[in-house]
Amino acid sequence: MSEFVTSRLEIDETALSISCERRHVGAAVDAVKKARRDIERQIRRDRFFLTTLEPYDSDCSSSDITARMCEAARLAGVGPMAAVAGAIAQAALEAMVAQGARHAWVDNGGDIALILESEATIEIFTAPGSTRASAFTLGRTDGIVGICSSSGRLGHSISFGDSDIALVIADDAVTADAFATALGNRVKGIASLETCFEFLKAHRSVRGGLVMIDGAVARYGEVPEIVEVEHNPDKLTLHSAMASGRYTGSEMSCRS
Repeated sequence: MSEFVTSRLEIDETALSISCERRHVGAAVDAVKKARRDIERQIRRDRFFLTTLEPYDSDCSSSDITARMCEAARLAGVGPMAAVAGAIAQAALEAMVAQGARHAWVDNGGDIALILESEATIEIFTAPGSTRASAFTLGRTDGIVGICSSSGRLGHSISFGDSDIALVIADDAVTADAFATALGNRVKGIASLETCFEFLKAHRSVRGGLVMIDGAVARYGEVPEIVEVEHNPDKLTLHSAMASGRYTGSEMSCRS
């Protein structure tokens, strides 16, 4: 086994952390570059793909990654770009798994694709300036898992809700990203926690959901117990253009 490392990659709007054995980093980087080229090509073909907040016809997509974004968005009832960060993370991790990686993750600004041979802690950070954060521990996985987030109050995500954070765990990060946006859109005040998860029940690829708003926490499905941990800012994946005390992005991080 080669050395386990965390590498940071920044290409235009994309900023991510790649945690894996060193020998797999190159495959992940190449996959990110290809994913971005394919998405950019689709946007050049049809600007509507970039701007729509509604599902987009997958028959009009020009690559596998944009087709996957369209399908996840269709199921969640959102626009395809709601799945872009998760799709890029998923592509990078799949490239590493194809090389034999069995313990690795890609954190694309809080949208995470991972595969685990041993447990890892997922930190959920919703209070800029705080030294504490919420977290849960995920054990060994049978394959790739996606853990993605959206927020109606923090960061640059488009959300029609007002959650501090809306998180979805799914069979892949493309699905998790699209459904995190859709979940966040449904959170409008603490009272909405009683019904916001209902739409997830029809989708087998969605394993669980979590919402935090105004100190209230609600869980659905396969979300482990939430605990309080010391916030580790070094583990957050921030774009250099946003890496300042004012940045309040939708933050999750993964650590062994």
